[in-house]
Amino acid sequence: MNSYERGFPVSDETSAIPAINGTANAEAGSHPPAKSGLSIAALKPRMAFKGKVTRVELGGAFVDIGVGVDGFLHISQIVSDKPVLRVADVFHIGDEVQVYVLRVYPKNKRIDLTMHKPSTYDWSNLEVGAKLSGVRVVSIESFGVFVDFDGPKHGLIPFNLMPKGMRPKVGDRIDDVWVVEVDESKRRIGLTMIEPPALPWEKIKKGNRYPGRVTRVERNAAYVDIGAEREGVVRISSLGVSYADMHAFVTEGDEVNVRVLKVDPHKRQLDLTLEGINADDYALSSGPDEQLSPFAAALQRAQRIKRAQMAAAAAADRSTKKANPQNELLERTLQQMQAQKKDN
Repeated sequence: MNSYERGFPVSDETSAIPAINGTANAEAGSHPPAKSGLSIAALKPRMAFKGKVTRVELGGAFVDIGVGVDGFLHISQIVSDKPVLRVADVFHIGDEVQVYVLRVYPKNKRIDLTMHKPSTYDWSNLEVGAKLSGVRVVSIESFGVFVDFDGPKHGLIPFNLMPKGMRPKVGDRIDDVWVVEVDESKRRIGLTMIEPPALPWEKIKKGNRYPGRVTRVERNAAYVDIGAEREGVVRISSLGVSYADMHAFVTEGDEVNVRVLKVDPHKRQLDLTLEGINADDYALSSGPDEQLSPFAAALQRAQRIKRAQMAAAAAADRSTKKANPQNELLERTLQQMQAQKKDN
């Protein structure tokens, strides 16, 4: 075990330990109470108990934790301020001891205990995206720093996952870091000091639905923030309608529901479509005899008004441009006349 790993020492001597029945009081609060009906099948590693020593052996002690089966505390799992050469020098029958479940074998009715307090995090409860607070820098390498966060091993923060210009020192405490990698098989835990997006790319799948906010609208597309690293794009073609202007459907700041059409984690591209859009409501008439839906009729009227406004604005702009040369000519003529009057 290297300096970056933590865990409990294991001994092969525990494999042949017999089980002895007994009763004991479990610690109150977060620990199961005495005679609560808790069975060996309900035990999980890392659970804490205050039990009583029922038997002392050369290799360890049996402890009653109130589940109907005594657990075995191996000599290597005893915590003492002095080296433990004989268990009898540390424990006697009836002594109370704080222990934690190390391993459970319900079929064999065997419980292995330890006095080493388990770390706050273990491989089983450490997840990508988890936020860890108050970590301490324990070593610095050329590629990053290792930090202790009370887990199964120290985590690595690469320099490129730190705020620009920041270089912690050994002993420094870092307020917040986030887990970006957990690989028990490789004994590797990766961390970052840069807060990741609320929605990682790895969790975005085709067909997923999310609420989002429209951040930008163009004629043929709208951009929607769903909490990912980048905004997703809703293309007008994805709505299956003939009216090719996205402004008819959404405006900047709208809260919308979207569905994922395509996700590319490598290119960081996300294609979306709006939920609740009925293409028939947006179908426009192709002839005078075709009956329009109320929505389509209103949309067609809005189009005509918009085109008329645009045409009026364009005409006014042309008129202004045409008038400008005449105004300039008149202004120059007046200036010349004033200059001649002064000369005379």
